[in-house]
Amino acid sequence: MFRALSLALPILALLLGAIPAASAAAPASKATAAATSPAVKAAPPLTATQIDTAIATLRDAKQRATLIATLEAMKGGATAATTQQAAPGIGLGIAQTIEEWAEQTLQGIGRALSDATDISLIWHWIEFVATDAWLRHTVLQATWRLAVVLAAALCAEWVVRRALRRPRTSLLRNAARRRAADGPGQEADGAEGIAAAEAGETERSRRRQPLRRWLRRVPWALGHFALELVPVIAFALAGVALVSGGIADDRVSRLVIGAALEAYVVSRFAMECARLLLNPRAPEIRLAGLGDDRARWLTTWLRAIVGTVAFGYAAIATGGLFGLYPAASRVLVKIVSLAVHLMLAVMILQARRPVAAFIRGETPSAGFTGALRVGLAHTWHILALFYVIALWVAWAIGVPHAFFIMLRIVVVLGLVAIIGRGVAASLASGLDSLFDERGTLRSRHPDLHARMRTYLPVLKLSTGCVIAALGLLVTLQLWGVSVFAWFAGTTLGRQIASAVVTIAAAILIALIVWEAANAALEAHAERLIRQGRPGRAARYRTLLPMLRSVLMGAILVVVALVVLGAVGVNITLLLGGLSIFGLAVGFGSQKLVQDIITGLFLLLEDAVQVGDWVTLAGISGSVEKLSIRTIRLRAGDGSLNVIPFSAVSTVSNFSREFSFAPITVGVAYKEDIDRVFAVIRDEFTKMRADPEWAPNILGDIELWGLDQFGASSLDIVGRMRTPAGQQHAVRREFNRRLKIRFDTEGIEIPFPYQRLTIDPEEFRAAFGSGTSGEARPPHETTPENG
Repeated sequence: MFRALSLALPILALLLGAIPAASAAAPASKATAAATSPAVKAAPPLTATQIDTAIATLRDAKQRATLIATLEAMKGGATAATTQQAAPGIGLGIAQTIEEWAEQTLQGIGRALSDATDISLIWHWIEFVATDAWLRHTVLQATWRLAVVLAAALCAEWVVRRALRRPRTSLLRNAARRRAADGPGQEADGAEGIAAAEAGETERSRRRQPLRRWLRRVPWALGHFALELVPVIAFALAGVALVSGGIADDRVSRLVIGAALEAYVVSRFAMECARLLLNPRAPEIRLAGLGDDRARWLTTWLRAIVGTVAFGYAAIATGGLFGLYPAASRVLVKIVSLAVHLMLAVMILQARRPVAAFIRGETPSAGFTGALRVGLAHTWHILALFYVIALWVAWAIGVPHAFFIMLRIVVVLGLVAIIGRGVAASLASGLDSLFDERGTLRSRHPDLHARMRTYLPVLKLSTGCVIAALGLLVTLQLWGVSVFAWFAGTTLGRQIASAVVTIAAAILIALIVWEAANAALEAHAERLIRQGRPGRAARYRTLLPMLRSVLMGAILVVVALVVLGAVGVNITLLLGGLSIFGLAVGFGSQKLVQDIITGLFLLLEDAVQVGDWVTLAGISGSVEKLSIRTIRLRAGDGSLNVIPFSAVSTVSNFSREFSFAPITVGVAYKEDIDRVFAVIRDEFTKMRADPEWAPNILGDIELWGLDQFGASSLDIVGRMRTPAGQQHAVRREFNRRLKIRFDTEGIEIPFPYQRLTIDPEEFRAAFGSGTSGEARPPHETTPENG
């Protein structure tokens, strides 16, 4: 959250910093508008009669009071009309304010930047120089003379450098010998640390070199610095000698050559001073505690920046000798400055990882300090880039004291972003500790802990948003934008503050009501179970999802109305439109209304509960879920069936109170029926005495007697009373026991069979003659289906 804030605030700061420049152009625009606007038509002069009537009216106390009352009434009406016209909604007011401010600021910035980078003047000057014969001749003459002087001076510098090569090599050799005698320094692991940091790892801390060892390097470094300055001095002396010798006999050529020599000497001297500390090619005399790669990187960028500044400003100063306009000179100065700022921006981007690793440290710190360091490591390059670019923009458009203004903006932004990120990280850690699985809240209030833990991500996000909003307001206030005074002193500000407080309070109250209602509903269900009323508890839990849905819908509607009213929406018109819309939807959703009403009555009559085995709309299965309009049935084959309540005309519930297990037993015609009855009752008594099956049998067996004479058996019917849902298991177990008992008692359970009889004469006629033994037809009984 704060990373996004740190990305957005620089743009806002840039716009705020440009307000002075934008507002500077406002008076001129207003004056122009006033000058070009048509004059207001003057009123006709009063006559003497009209003046006398007015005097008489003012002298009469009664008429004067009437006039005053009339004027006050007119004033009240005008004020009410103005207030009514000037009171747009909060959203419209915010949009209008932002639009006006953004338009004014962007227009000011655009005009200032256009004036600051208008290169058309430079092109006009180039055309002027190219078309003027004297200027063209002067430029060419100064150019070839400058080339001769620079070539001679550079040759002199090269000769002197060549002559000093042996002393310089000897100095470096002695310095290296001294360094080897002192032991390895911190440069040995510099390259590895940089590589690790650029790869995103934490840079390993290098050993600090002792002060004594560093002081021993200083003489060698100063000696090398002096040897490097001798060629530069030779260059300067050679150039001055050539200029004094008469190669430049006119003032313009001398000034051009002098500016070039001065730029070269200044840039070389600055680079030698940088090499005194960095010296990428001679680590044995390097005074800065950097590795070879980092020293080489800094030296390269410093050479580019110093060369751009020195030769750029020398070229601009030289252009003035050839008639360069002052406005064009200012444009060129800003372009050179822009090039330098862009180089600094590239340096910041290239160094973001090593610097971030340095800020984080080798071992991350815990707590608030660690969070601050992590926040600064993540945002330092954003702050630096913003400062570099915004500083140039503010300076280019002419903001007074741009450097200090931008410095304050960056410092305030950095401090607020770092502190805000640290506070957000600390609060997030505190929330994690509060709702930890091993915390005291879970051990004392497990239900509350479970429900509150579901809000943990929302709490973290809300905390981050609040801290980010407060950070934004504090940043704007410290930047000089009186946001708190605006919230307290303007109508729109007070409306926004009131709307934010109202919306936050509505959401908080809604959450409290929702959680309190859920806790009360759950507590009531547990109380029913403790009171020994499981049936009512099951019915209550079946209605619970519908109650929660209705409660959630009501809360959302109330919160939505409060939020819309807070932001300035006319709720009365909205409710009227919603009522018409609801009426139209009601006509088009009669089936939905039928589903809801039917389901409500089914639930109120306790016809179905979750877990019951029912048959609805020709489908049998277990009830998994009841919603406000549908019922979900899991069939015996595992398929999930969603049935709307409007399709339910009959409910067959097999899970209420008790069930009956039907009995149908067939015995052979030869068996004694009374003996069979006695065996069945005896086997039922044994099964009822079995502790495993006794809880599943609720009463004596009901033998209704001989039901019918079947095709091959005598059918005996009856039933056994069982708990709901246990009838199938009891019936299967009783059939198993009865089969074993009938086998033991020798009671035959008949099954259908057929007897086939073949006539011998027909058999002989069909298969031929044979002996009487062979011709004997088989007489056998072959059972069918068993």
